[in-house]
Amino acid sequence: MSARQLHTESSRATPVRSGSRHGDSSFDRIHQALDGYFAKAVEARKRLLDGPYDAKLIHAWRVNLRRITATLKDVARWSDDDLHDVHAYLRTAREATGQSRDIDILLEETLRGFLEKKDHDAVAEKLPAKLVDQQQQAHQQAVIALKKHSLTVPLRAWRHWAASVEPPSDSMMKKLAAGAIERRYGVLLKRAAKLDGGQKRLHRLRTATKKLRYSIELYQHAFPKQATTAWLKQLADLQTHLGLAHDRMMGRELIASLAPDDRQAIKPVRRWARQTAYDASKDATQSLAALDRLKPYWRSRAH
Repeated sequence: MSARQLHTESSRATPVRSGSRHGDSSFDRIHQALDGYFAKAVEARKRLLDGPYDAKLIHAWRVNLRRITATLKDVARWSDDDLHDVHAYLRTAREATGQSRDIDILLEETLRGFLEKKDHDAVAEKLPAKLVDQQQQAHQQAVIALKKHSLTVPLRAWRHWAASVEPPSDSMMKKLAAGAIERRYGVLLKRAAKLDGGQKRLHRLRTATKKLRYSIELYQHAFPKQATTAWLKQLADLQTHLGLAHDRMMGRELIASLAPDDRQAIKPVRRWARQTAYDASKDATQSLAALDRLKPYWRSRAH
């Protein structure tokens, strides 16, 4: 944690009030949304540390941290303090639990999907039991990582920043929001053009899709609801297909590393995962075409 954040924690006798300071302004809505993401991540962490491991909670922890890190850099453009240290800490906190999430997806989504097929290979039925110990170890490591990554300091640093920055006017906020969305959309288009069926570029496109979706969600109050709803619906559809393709590709590689001595059992799983990843990638291509037909509403002067 940086010296600025440590100073923020130690120098303030009470936490910054997170409620609205300027009425129902655009800045306040963004402030409250980010506070909400923090609150959900804090709650997920608390429940994971207090109770039994829950895959849905680790997912909530990671998703809400991703929502913050995906938008914080653009929000921080409003001042000289770019909140780089807060962003870096939250990213590290999220990545520290990635292995646990990957194994959960492998066992609960990929393997389960394969075994639910009517014509699945019976040899693979023993794989889940063989991987349970490794899953439990990953869960334990995730809890250890959560203990090391409290959100108290980054939350206070964010609130201190929000309390001290001069809020942009609603009109300026709308221009900044449009610029942020345009940058995200530009990245998505570039990565979509480079999609080649490989896992790396698919992952990069999936990341760009998430970031565009999170930016549109954060600023949706500033634009017509019908337009933002259409974009969010299509981005969710694209994200679903990209997510499935990524999970199957990731699962295909992960199972080979976790069960190297069970080649006969994992071979049909890996073959099926490759085929379903390909099918999901084709669906993603169609979803991209549908997204391309939508009007970039944030560019309209009428709005």
